[in-house]
Amino acid sequence: MYETAVADEVADWWKLNFPNEFNPVGAIHTEVPYPINTRAKCDLVFSTDGSAAGSPEWAIEVKRLQFVGDNGKKNDHNVQKMLSPYLKDRALTHDVDRMRIDPLAKRHAVIGYAFEYDFESCTEALRRHPNEYSRIAEIRQICANNNATTGQIDPLAMVKIADSLLTSLGWTKPVEFTRFSNLWRHPTGGSGVVFGWEVLPVT
Repeated sequence: MYETAVADEVADWWKLNFPNEFNPVGAIHTEVPYPINTRAKCDLVFSTDGSAAGSPEWAIEVKRLQFVGDNGKKNDHNVQKMLSPYLKDRALTHDVDRMRIDPLAKRHAVIGYAFEYDFESCTEALRRHPNEYSRIAEIRQICANNNATTGQIDPLAMVKIADSLLTSLGWTKPVEFTRFSNLWRHPTGGSGVVFGWEVLPVT
């Protein structure tokens, strides 16, 4: 579930199932260049209000918060992926800052997604993917290292820290989030959370 793939899947699903929501017709695009730094691309740009192509209604950046890799091994880059101020890290905070200084649309937002884990999710993963014992054992050990009692790894713990930073800087509105479940195509899947901030313009 790479970020660009998620943006493409969302756009394709939305156009197929709710084509009349876009005004002008078909006004949803991925990988749209920013006006000033044209080498930088915005993940998802769309309009529902009849906005012209030069000034779309929404520009959305997509971010994945990933606690384990596809191989089940731990990923130690989540803090810098969310909070780093350095361009080299391509962090969520950098996306927010770029949208404020190089606006692409009338409104901007950053939306992230992450899977959550605990000992129960590891048991369910093994039930659904019995041939992936080694990979799931890696996840279970990561869970144990984080919380020896429940194994819980909750993405909202990191999201709340990011929210405190972004809102205190006056860069975003408060975070919104919703949970999802039963995404078990892969043993590192299961349940998780989608979270996001509307970015505030520079005043």
